[in-house]
Amino acid sequence: MKTATTPFINFLAGNTQFIMAELYDISLADGTSLHYTTFDRNLVVGGTTYLTGPPNFKRGIVEEVLGLSKIATLSLEIYANPSDSIGGVPVLQKIARGDFDKAALTVKRVFMDSGLNQQGTVIRFAGNIGDLDQLSRTTAKFTCKSKVEELNVQLPRNILQPTCTHTLFDAGCTLSRAAFAVNGSVQAGSTVNKLISNLTQTDTYFDNGQLVFTSGANNGHVVAVRQYVNSGGTVYFFVPLPAAPSIGDTFTIYPGCDKTPATCSSKFSNIGNFGGFPYVPVPETAI
Repeated sequence: MKTATTPFINFLAGNTQFIMAELYDISLADGTSLHYTTFDRNLVVGGTTYLTGPPNFKRGIVEEVLGLSKIATLSLEIYANPSDSIGGVPVLQKIARGDFDKAALTVKRVFMDSGLNQQGTVIRFAGNIGDLDQLSRTTAKFTCKSKVEELNVQLPRNILQPTCTHTLFDAGCTLSRAAFAVNGSVQAGSTVNKLISNLTQTDTYFDNGQLVFTSGANNGHVVAVRQYVNSGGTVYFFVPLPAAPSIGDTFTIYPGCDKTPATCSSKFSNIGNFGGFPYVPVPETAI
């Protein structure tokens, strides 16, 4: 993290009046980077262009304490009209379908003199967008938590357990996600709760997998697969889609893993990288 420069410190010490604007850097899970400002015009700060919106941002105070006993939090409100979009998708629709979940958030404050000459920036908050507390036709309210939350992990990280400790397609699993991608299209009879498709894989193949829409009203939306049935290539979801799919909409779907040795061997031929300990005695076993 950069420290304040001497000229910036002298500017703050020697001036009682200056112009401030807040800068919001948001990195979504899909790799999209968003940059917005509360100023009344676009700003270029450090080579990055911050848009004045919409969407527009408003935050509460940063609640901080010394030490690690409590995680710093920030309330964040995003205002947008139904017609305001990011990448062709309405902002509030992206929020509703979870695109902002766990997005990285940095809030900075830029200081300027009366001539709008930038003197320096101060980081006010760095963390992740957390729970969606409220969503209406024009407003979304979040509770954001600082990076300290990431220290709240289980230790030791890997537990001796019968099922695999890896996540499918991660570095421990070693399998290539792209190698198991299957493209498909929506057929008649699909709803927000299930998809009728041209898939032909056997029953359960995509259970607990993921589906990503690549066209249509749900373009870019990622949804978790609850169950897959070969008959009609039917895919059931854990949560409803934001919009009903249309015939011909395309998608890419990935299989899921139940983390057992049998699935690792027969379905993925990857038993050499199985991360579980299938012969650990169950709690009731006495030796």
